Amino acid sequence: MFVMPVLAVIPKPAFHVPMPSTIVTLTMNPALDMFIEVPKMEPDHKLRTSRPAYRAGGGGINVSRAIGHLRGTSVALFPSGGSTGEMVATLLQRESIATNCVRVADPTRENINVTEATTAKEYRFIVPGPDLGMDEWQHCLRALKSISPKPDYVVASGSLPPGVPVDFFARLASLAVEMRFRLIVDTSGEPLRYAAAKGTFILKPSLRELAVINGTERLSSEGIAEVARLLVNRNGVEAVVVSAGAGGVILIDRHRVLRIAAPVVPVVSRIGAGDSMVAGMTLALARGEDLEDAVRYGVAAGAAAVMAPGHRLCTYDDTERLFAAMGHASSGALAVA
Repeated sequence: MFVMPVLAVIPKPAFHVPMPSTIVTLTMNPALDMFIEVPKMEPDHKLRTSRPAYRAGGGGINVSRAIGHLRGTSVALFPSGGSTGEMVATLLQRESIATNCVRVADPTRENINVTEATTAKEYRFIVPGPDLGMDEWQHCLRALKSISPKPDYVVASGSLPPGVPVDFFARLASLAVEMRFRLIVDTSGEPLRYAAAKGTFILKPSLRELAVINGTERLSSEGIAEVARLLVNRNGVEAVVVSAGAGGVILIDRHRVLRIAAPVVPVVSRIGAGDSMVAGMTLALARGEDLEDAVRYGVAAGAAAVMAPGHRLCTYDDTERLFAAMGHASSGALAVA
């Protein structure tokens, strides 16, 4: 019978660079992701699929996996329930990722990702996740407080499952102040509003998500900077990194508004690009890079993920090559479509 360890660590290969700072990823809504391919999507027919491939998923878990691809280390903290939760932990251990699992009553969700072979279109079926009780989601915060050594960076990424309060990321930001770690949040919807709080080091919305925070459907170039500056100056967020897809990212903090262009690469699949970007940025910060170069490394990792087929994340070689080619040239103009 499989017994899930509270903390399982498998030694990293010798070529991995020692980490000067500790990274913990927190995934409140993890998933077992299944990837299949069909010749053509048709209603009312039995669709014969390829053999399924399984990956551990959910925002923070994907960030931990991408950090591993970039030869870094992290601890993946997440609630885990049922056989799907056990399989998520097992898959992470196979990738030499340390896990800290909080047992919950209901099973971890399973998502289905379907690729239509004739068109290469991707269909992603995302389920809500288990309903967490108050003690269960609070246990996740207690588990974070008990991790030793204390984390220097915590990446909270992904959606919140049913039962978790909408202000969860605000509570996490308060914990960041108490524990003195740097909190990076990548989420969406109403929880994103609450994440824009003192204690959040970096908030990473997309252009659309930043518009939602502002209560509008779309923002002008000037509006992007204005809304982000409010989050920094009024809400206490240290920096906002706005992802603009092929347009790269826009970095806004107290000192600058800077657009960093994305490398032009062949687009194979956009799955995992955002998580790879957050992974690259966090890893670079943990290794002592300044914020601008860390964001640039994140952009390179996101572009590397776009080049990878199917459900693969960024690769080390592609990320390093793209980062080196980017240099330090940045565009201050916010000409975002």
